[in-house]
Amino acid sequence: MTNNRVVATILASGIVVAGIAVGTAWAGGPGGVVDNPPDLYEAVGSGAFEDFVDGPDGLGAIAGFRAFGATAEEASASVIAACQAVGGQDCTSDEVSNDNLCIASVADDTNDVVAGGAGVTVEAARLDAVARAAANNTPLGPNSFVVISACPSDTPPGVGRF
Repeated sequence: MTNNRVVATILASGIVVAGIAVGTAWAGGPGGVVDNPPDLYEAVGSGAFEDFVDGPDGLGAIAGFRAFGATAEEASASVIAACQAVGGQDCTSDEVSNDNLCIASVADDTNDVVAGGAGVTVEAARLDAVARAAANNTPLGPNSFVVISACPSDTPPGVGRF
């Protein structure tokens, strides 16, 4: 009988501890636990890829990347790391935001300028990037294009968003 009481007590204690742990996690968890952070940052960036079919220093391509982080610096570092991980050159973090805005990387392949912008729509973000590039004396030409964009409405499932 004594063994049954000890087992029952241990079992009951385990259930109580598990219940407290689950309740704490559902309530937001202890410090250091992040379920869906309200200030999650998102970054878009770009990188160049050489096309070796036509020989060294031939035509290339530009690709866009998207990443998230707890801080602007972490999101920027993550988007650059994603580009470099697949062999990108001249990888950049072009725009970072934790606001409820669209962000975009815009490029001009005639002068190799890349700029980032933000706005309420992708087009507004593109226009912001064009204005920022002009203000930096590195204007984007009329053939500039959006390499990658991200809006709050297209955030992947399971990612907390403001």
